[in-house]
Amino acid sequence: MNRSISLYRMIIFAVAVMMLVACSVQPKAAGSFDPENQKEFGVNGIYVGQNIKEAMDQVKPDKADFMDMISRESYTVDQMAKGEGEAVMGMLLINRTQLIVKVKKGELQSIMVGGVAQEDAQKLKTNRGLTMYDSTEQLKKLYGEATGEKEVVYKGSKNMATFGIADNKVVWFRFDSL
Repeated sequence: MNRSISLYRMIIFAVAVMMLVACSVQPKAAGSFDPENQKEFGVNGIYVGQNIKEAMDQVKPDKADFMDMISRESYTVDQMAKGEGEAVMGMLLINRTQLIVKVKKGELQSIMVGGVAQEDAQKLKTNRGLTMYDSTEQLKKLYGEATGEKEVVYKGSKNMATFGIADNKVVWFRFDSL
């Protein structure tokens, strides 16, 4: 009888140790920001490094105009998708909100959003779900800790995300290729 009690205690002890070890392992959160994933650097599903044609098909702006910053020549999405244009800036209108993009050799190099009306804030979200006028706490929750107070910067080896802060709220954001 004594032997079976000791065996029972040993089994309970072993199970308790295994549970403590299993519970103490803290895996990286499944939804944490990955600065090396270029798809993290974007808005409404489009992202830095994406082909401009794919991006336009995805975001479906109400209006879009593109012009090369050097030659001042206008470009179409098809021309840019083929790699034409050295430094093309684009102004996309999504409802009443402007989305500014920079395209080089057919790929999005920069995506900028600012000046969004409060009632339109939910229409443009970062690819992690942050909207204009979200709190700095929400920014930290979705992207983690970062540097800066008025401009919060998250940087990977190839891309960078910058968020403008005023009154503890996100008032603009920008995603860039480095």
